[in-house]
Amino acid sequence: MSITNRRRFAVAAGGAIGAVLRGVTGEIVVASGFDPLWATLVVNVTGSLLLGFLIAWHTGQSRSSPLVIPFAGVGVLGAFTTFSLFSAEVFVLVRTGDLWLAVVYPIGMIGLGFAAALIGIRTGGPR
Repeated sequence: MSITNRRRFAVAAGGAIGAVLRGVTGEIVVASGFDPLWATLVVNVTGSLLLGFLIAWHTGQSRSSPLVIPFAGVGVLGAFTTFSLFSAEVFVLVRTGDLWLAVVYPIGMIGLGFAAALIGIRTGGPR
């Protein structure tokens, strides 16, 4: 199998895992009594943290597999996080008149996502 086909398979396999993890995480957050907005926040911030860590760790490895980023980064974490749902949620908040949350939610998501990615990069990089 060519490296291109192995990358495609790695992305697909990782994506299947990430999608299931996203669904389970959403179920757990909502079953715990939280609004579905919190599920999106949890997965996006957690995904940012883990992707930052993964990229920093992978960059510091001299013998890491070339399939790590396609599988774990693009596949698992790409399917786990959800920008499209986040965008739709903000639109719904605007349409339902919850303008305060429609402003605070994206600012918080982006700010926490960047902070989590930075923490991940700092903890995943070489020591």
